[in-house]
Amino acid sequence: MVALKGREKDLGFKLLSIEVSGSLGRVRDVVREKKADFPVLIDSEAYSREFLHVMGTPTTFVVDGEGRIRCRLVGYIEDLETTITEVLNRI
Repeated sequence: MVALKGREKDLGFKLLSIEVSGSLGRVRDVVREKKADFPVLIDSEAYSREFLHVMGTPTTFVVDGEGRIRCRLVGYIEDLETTITEVLNRI
């Protein structure tokens, strides 16, 4: 995801992450370890599980400029950058 963050302007999207466990300490550790420089939202009330139907992690969403979910990817994706690029090219 860090590599993908560097392509936001080029591909015309914004990257953010939602941590569904609600653990601030865990988020801090992972952000430091991965050197993530994108926003990480903490969903301590489990809204994403209820409203976005997130049943497992990771779950990746591509949301268009109108706020519509255009793609939902569930599970680990080996080459997330290529996959997201292909999705963005189709919308």
